[in-house]
Amino acid sequence: ATVLYRKPSDVPNRIANSIRGFHQAAYHRFYIDEIYLFITKKIIFNCVSRPLAWFDRHIVDGFINGLASATDWVSIRIRGFQSGEIQWYAYVFLFGTLLITALLLFI
Repeated sequence: ATVLYRKPSDVPNRIANSIRGFHQAAYHRFYIDEIYLFITKKIIFNCVSRPLAWFDRHIVDGFINGLASATDWVSIRIRGFQSGEIQWYAYVFLFGTLLITALLLFI
């Protein structure tokens, strides 16, 4: 490299012209960047990422939204059980305790 580039010379240009195709490919880094971008953007994004995004948007989010709707529906149905009266809670607790005790004794 020192012999070719130390003094002004046309030898590097003659070598580059004699192997023009290889020189052009090497100059453009053998088109590795273009190939990489094509594979990642066109193939991986279109064939993998878009279907996964659809699955996430429709299936996963649908399941989570369904759980939220079910929780909302159950909360509306059991809202009447919460009265805020401590005596009622004590009666229900006592009744439940007696019921479990009776079940354990007689079954």
